[in-house]
Amino acid sequence: MNIFKRTLFAGVVALLLGSCSLADVAYNNAPYLVGSEFEDAFDLSETQLAQLDSRLQQFFAWHREEELAQYRQFLDRAALATADGITETEFIELHNDVMAARNRLFEMAINSLGDLAVSLTPEQIASFEEYFIDSSDRLRGYLEKSEQQREIYRLDRDLGRLEDWFGDFEFFLEQKITARLMEVPDIYPSWSEFREKRHQALVKALRDSSGKGIDPKHLKKIMVDPDTDYARAFEPARQAYWQGYAAALADITSWLSDKQRQHAVARLQRYASIIDQLASQD
Repeated sequence: MNIFKRTLFAGVVALLLGSCSLADVAYNNAPYLVGSEFEDAFDLSETQLAQLDSRLQQFFAWHREEELAQYRQFLDRAALATADGITETEFIELHNDVMAARNRLFEMAINSLGDLAVSLTPEQIASFEEYFIDSSDRLRGYLEKSEQQREIYRLDRDLGRLEDWFGDFEFFLEQKITARLMEVPDIYPSWSEFREKRHQALVKALRDSSGKGIDPKHLKKIMVDPDTDYARAFEPARQAYWQGYAAALADITSWLSDKQRQHAVARLQRYASIIDQLASQD
């Protein structure tokens, strides 16, 4: 189901970065894109793909009817918070809303698709393990870097994202922002361990239930329950990272000009208009 989160949730948000017409085409083809990911991960048969396609159509009907309106409200609140410099509290609240949306997607995906596990063969589960290894290459490459190299990577990534939102920074401001971002802790080592432990639990559940199917409650516990051993172990690092990033962003946006903040507001408003267009379609 991590496939689903990456392909759907992150994908849907990313699709909004394009033009209205591009987002429209991409969103309407999302069932096919998600289905292709599952096919690649599990090497599904034609019968399984037909079943998956039917379930995905139902899932995306739910997503359009129930979730897009909540995305719209989120974007409005994000724009309002950004207009005069986002506070630490505002950012944490918005982040929590993103995590809640992620969990809703997980739970609905499990309700819609979880019983497909009944038909998974040992070979298909092994295929999923290989898929996970391949998808982890970038993260492993990062963790193999020196601490200095990791910091350079994170700072370049975060600075680039901020300039995407607020426009290019002059040299002095860029240096000031970079120094502030250096204070944000590195979440990747803890995230990698959490991700690996969760994957192991999922693979074990798939193997144990092969031919029987996984109880949806058990699958939800693996994927979204904050009380698993691996989730509890990850929580301190997760909290430290997001609190640190929220504090840094609050400082950074207070240093920006009204024009720079309005650059981000305009982008959020553009995404909101795309959401309106997608939600209005039959």
